Amino acid sequence: MQIDCQHDEVDWDSHDPLWAQLEQDWSGQCIGAPASFALLADPQNLWFFARREKRASISPDARPHEFFEGLWNHDVAELFIKDAVSERYLEINLAPNGAWWSAEFNGPRMRARSEASVIEGVQSHSRTCVDGSWQAALAIPISYLELHFGFGMDSRLNVTFIVDSPEQRFLSAVRLPGDTPDFHQPGYFERVVFTS
Repeated sequence: MQIDCQHDEVDWDSHDPLWAQLEQDWSGQCIGAPASFALLADPQNLWFFARREKRASISPDARPHEFFEGLWNHDVAELFIKDAVSERYLEINLAPNGAWWSAEFNGPRMRARSEASVIEGVQSHSRTCVDGSWQAALAIPISYLELHFGFGMDSRLNVTFIVDSPEQRFLSAVRLPGDTPDFHQPGYFERVVFTS
C-alpha cells in the first residue's frame, strides 16, 4: 500500500494528496459515490486522509475531533497497521466530522487491553461542504507507530470504509476473503510502499 513521503510538514488546509478510490463494496457491487483515501508521511506524522462526495451518517454522540468509541456503527474510514514482526495490529477509525478512535489488537479481534488506545499527539481535521460531501484527516505521530508497531518498510496496511449507514456497505482497499465482511484479517494486509 502506497505512502507518499513529504519532505516538509503537511499543511491540512492546502495539501491535495493523490487519492485512491474505492468504488465497490464487499460483494463487488458498485457503490455510486466512491470513497477515497490517501496516506502520506511527513517528518513527524503519518497522515490518513479520507473523503466522499455524499452526505454521511455520523454518530450523534461523536463530537468533532474528539476520541469516541463506536464510530463503526455509522459511516467511518478505518486504517489498519500491522506490526512488522508480530501479529499485533492497530485499528484507527476516522469519522467524517473528525471524531476518531483507536485500539491495539494482539491478533484478529483480540484486543490487547480492554480500554481503547488513545494515541498522544494525534491531530484531527475535517470539513463538510454544503452538498454534504466531506473530507477528514488524522495526523498520527510516526514515533508512536515506530515504537509500538515497528512501523517501516516491513509494515502491512489496509484502509477500509463503512458507508451508507444505516444500510451499511463495507469497502476494503485490500481484497479480503469471506462472504461476510470482516476487516480484521491482518494476514492479508498489503506491504507498505514508500514513494516520493
